[in-house]
Amino acid sequence: MQLIGNIAVARVVEAEGAFAAVDFLLPGFDSSMLKNHPWLQPRFVDQENRVMMSFHSYVIRTGRHVILVDGCVGNDKERPLRPVWHRQQGPFLQRLAEAGVKPEEITLVFCTHLHADHVGWNTKLVNGRWVPTFPNARYLFGRTEYEHWEKLHRAGEKPNHDSFADSVLPVMEAGKADLVASDYEIDHGLHLEAAPGHTPGTCLLHAKSGQAHGIFSGDVIHTPVQLADPSLSSRFCSDAAQSARTRRALCERYADTSSLLFTGHFPAPSATRIVRLGQSSFSLRN
Repeated sequence: MQLIGNIAVARVVEAEGAFAAVDFLLPGFDSSMLKNHPWLQPRFVDQENRVMMSFHSYVIRTGRHVILVDGCVGNDKERPLRPVWHRQQGPFLQRLAEAGVKPEEITLVFCTHLHADHVGWNTKLVNGRWVPTFPNARYLFGRTEYEHWEKLHRAGEKPNHDSFADSVLPVMEAGKADLVASDYEIDHGLHLEAAPGHTPGTCLLHAKSGQAHGIFSGDVIHTPVQLADPSLSSRFCSDAAQSARTRRALCERYADTSSLLFTGHFPAPSATRIVRLGQSSFSLRN
């Protein structure tokens, strides 16, 4: 459990471990950089140069809301191009219960963006149909993000492993979703900020309580390797150059401050503060 002032944050892990070779995730990666940044190994990059990643959600408890941020991969999803995700049967809901949260207690679900590994638990399979997992929640989707993927879906494409069809559209059709602007204020102290590049409509979620500040950053930064070199965008970024600009701006803005970054894929503990290493490089401090 982590606190942002009076706001409590719990991390619920679906999976964690070696994901893929760093130069697969980050096509511009040069392994020689590890010599200049030994702090990256072995916690963030293993001895086989595989990036260590976590797939998790955050549960934010405020005085009014219980908010789930990002929905991981989900169970029973058809993901044949990613065998580890294909029809997986993981203990996510049990881990949510262990964090003291029942699905019906969630009042809001917010997706920083609509990639398959951030929307999966939006829905669950019941009698052959995809239904919202959190029956009492409103789901918040960024309008720019939603409309981008909806356009591709309506054109007959199957973006993001067809996750729009099984993990986003059923929520909309159930009347549970709200499309919101990229600067939407969820509640006092909770607001969104546009952070395009990884996807067209990626948003940050800011949480402020008293003097404390937390930022839920989704995939603006996948791995601390991108702190060491913010110019490295992932192969999954829709606009690599914009992604790099957004990432660097985030680092510049919050380096050496008390703001806590709740990252989308850093291994435990996943929440960190950014510190400046030099003119163009950063590190982290938990």
